[in-house]
Amino acid sequence: MDRFESEIKRLDALRPEELEKWIDQMKGLCRCPGCATYTECNAKSRELLYCYLGKSVGCDMQARTCDCPVCKVTDELGSKYSFYYLNGPEKVLRE
Repeated sequence: MDRFESEIKRLDALRPEELEKWIDQMKGLCRCPGCATYTECNAKSRELLYCYLGKSVGCDMQARTCDCPVCKVTDELGSKYSFYYLNGPEKVLRE
């Protein structure tokens, strides 16, 4: 079991209010808004944490650059992929 799998197992065991607290903390570390791919539509929809919460919904995002490899959230999770807004969350990509 790698770091990501261990972290997901831990998160899956949290009570809903604990998970929401973790998500709020990670949103504060999320680099998505600073990424060149992030759009005004994403900001208006308050989309963040694509690596954990999933793809963008309803916003057209053109692949430009990806800050995922240098993001504190993906480091915290032990993620290895990128372009989550387009490809889906790490958990789905590993299935």
